Amino acid sequence: MTEVITDVIEDTALAMLTTSLQQNMTAYYPDSSEAFIGNVSLLLPLLNTLTNVVFFVKDEQARYQLANRTLLKRCQLNKHADIIGFTTEEVFSHHQGKDYMVQDMKVLREGKSIVDNLELHSYASGQLGWCITNKLPIYNNNQQIVAMVGISVDIDEDNERVLRKHARLAEVAQFVRANLDQKINVAQLAELANLSVSQLERTFKAVLNMSPLQFVQKLRLEYAVKLLANPEMSVTQISLHCGYSDHSAFSRQFKQFTGISPTQFRHAYLTPKT
Repeated sequence: MTEVITDVIEDTALAMLTTSLQQNMTAYYPDSSEAFIGNVSLLLPLLNTLTNVVFFVKDEQARYQLANRTLLKRCQLNKHADIIGFTTEEVFSHHQGKDYMVQDMKVLREGKSIVDNLELHSYASGQLGWCITNKLPIYNNNQQIVAMVGISVDIDEDNERVLRKHARLAEVAQFVRANLDQKINVAQLAELANLSVSQLERTFKAVLNMSPLQFVQKLRLEYAVKLLANPEMSVTQISLHCGYSDHSAFSRQFKQFTGISPTQFRHAYLTPKT
């Protein structure tokens, strides 16, 4: 019972926070980034309780100004002061530090919000994990970007347990796993679940925090990572097994999610270290 109550509290807090961010995507704040950071910092005790959520605020130079405990832990940092004033390139030693910096600059320089972006993260421990990321620009009353706020929500935790409670989605998931080498479209999955496309989209978002297409992409990439561990399989063979029509399409999408090519990933993560 306690576990259920905790899950409800975490889900409700996260839903409120995410909704608040999305509703204020075009909001303007009256003063400086310092004023915005000061207001948001009041939420930090709540944000520190969400172990499956990374939250941060950065200034106009993409330097961390606020970070919750989960982010610090995953960066293997002991205290808040260890991250303040640093960029992702300085905090993350692996290739993804540059990718995150490119994202940050699109938000801060071009005002482009990053919404519901499916990403495969590599934590400092070397563990891989999927998340949905949102990054939004913050404007002052002169419509100048003075900061950005971001949130990444893990989507791996207890997926199988959740699916067991939703028979229609479980059937869809089983079908996708059995047909990863085939073309799969959302209309096909909606028919399988006896739902309209819009109903399927809403259900996936509510239950798994991702769209049906993101779910398919996630399973394809997870299977690809598994197959890359087999040195006897070529990248071309793996792409066909994962439902991609050609090697280049697979490599493009793999790099989109991981920041590196399948070959680079195989070498960096799956080659035994001597």
